[in-house]
Amino acid sequence: MQRAFLLHCLLPGTAALLLAQAHPSIHQLQAEDHFHKPAPPVEVTPVRLGLEVLLSDSIDLIRGKRLALVTNQTGRDHQGRPNYQLLLSLPDVELKVIFSPEHGLLGEAAAGESVRYGDKFQTLPPVISLYGDVRKPTPDMLRDVDLILYDIQDIGARFYTYISTLGLVLEAAGEQQIPVLVLDRPDPLTGIRIGGPRLDPDYRSFVGFYPLPIQYGLTVG
Repeated sequence: MQRAFLLHCLLPGTAALLLAQAHPSIHQLQAEDHFHKPAPPVEVTPVRLGLEVLLSDSIDLIRGKRLALVTNQTGRDHQGRPNYQLLLSLPDVELKVIFSPEHGLLGEAAAGESVRYGDKFQTLPPVISLYGDVRKPTPDMLRDVDLILYDIQDIGARFYTYISTLGLVLEAAGEQQIPVLVLDRPDPLTGIRIGGPRLDPDYRSFVGFYPLPIQYGLTVG
């Protein structure tokens, strides 16, 4: 104590620090004990994607149907298999056309970059970009389609244009009396937080298609 007192006289503020280092408080000991304890086990609840629910539990919804698929590189199951490959492997389902949103089917295009495919994908059904010359499917594109599937991972942000593409697909489907099935996926930003101003409908555009807040806290479905 004498040494600490002298240090305090010579260097104000240092003695308490030295004593604390030499004799940690009960709170410090409890904190160290807490950090060295193994974390308690966390109960994990499996999440089944809409794609997986469809193929395992609700296959009758697409059996015998001619399908259009709206998707991109995120449309995969837990094993990383693309949705179009899974659909093409089904004997009683016919995948007629694949529509891709902004950034393309493989996520290869930059934001705002127009995408055109032509006959690029030789082993797939026709792939049509909805972020090029056309953003809304035409009646001719949907001529032989019984059902439209939508399967894209989103993050619940208004300016992500995937929901804008979905909106135009819904309009086209309604005009042609074709049902649309959204294969839902979890919102990685969670459904708890909602943030930002709501879009004024007067400023509706392709990057603001719905009157939603910036972070709307919902999944696409």
